Amino acid sequence: MLLIKRQDEELDELSASVQRIGGVGLTIHDELVGQERLLGELSLDMETTSNRLDFVQKRVAMVLKKASLKGQIMMIAFLVVLFIILFVLVFLT
Repeated sequence: MLLIKRQDEELDELSASVQRIGGVGLTIHDELVGQERLLGELSLDMETTSNRLDFVQKRVAMVLKKASLKGQIMMIAFLVVLFIILFVLVFLT
């Protein structure tokens, strides 16, 4: 009789432990579902940001290309004017 009572107590303790572990498992599951949702939202935000960044990078590249072309033209014009001034100063004075 004592053996059965002790086994019942051990089974009750085991049952309580299993219930606690089950509760922890459910809590972990809920947390993982929440984290998965957050990661999905983050992935969508990252994709949107990446698309915007690609657009901005293309625009910056286009502006730099135009600016460098304008800069080269301005530099050539400046050098031509400087050459004319130096030519006039050296040969006509």
